[in-house]
Amino acid sequence: MKSKQEQKVKEEMGPLLDEGEEVRAVLIARPRGWTQTMAGGRTLGVGTAIGRHAQQKARGGAEEAGIQLASPGALVLTQKRLLTVKTGEALGRGIGGSVKEILSAVPLSDVDSIKVKRLLLGYVITLTVQGSEFKLEANAAAGAKPMAEAFERAKIEA
Repeated sequence: MKSKQEQKVKEEMGPLLDEGEEVRAVLIARPRGWTQTMAGGRTLGVGTAIGRHAQQKARGGAEEAGIQLASPGALVLTQKRLLTVKTGEALGRGIGGSVKEILSAVPLSDVDSIKVKRLLLGYVITLTVQGSEFKLEANAAAGAKPMAEAFERAKIEA
């Protein structure tokens, strides 16, 4: 795990998982467009509008697949499932960011792909679940590539 917050989520997931299930990867991420929405005030609202549209698109694609997204939140991959969890806001240095609840869980057999693309100061993660595509974004310290790699390994093992 690259970030302290991801490590914290991994440690806190234990009691919430099914018997014998273990965390393979964690990715702290938000719906695509969140960063643009937060920075949008500097662009006379244009960035905010574009960012909101991107977030709505991401949430809509996730909902089509039966997945609920949170901001802040995380993806958690086990050997059996992909889960989304709501977390508290991270304050830095491992403070905050605790797991609040599991929002959704889908079997790995329903996850078609997890693709990661480096973009400026972070990553864009494209998930395809039951044919529905949606995008998330994560900062440069996030474990985006390890999540995609762990997913590929888990699909082979299944």
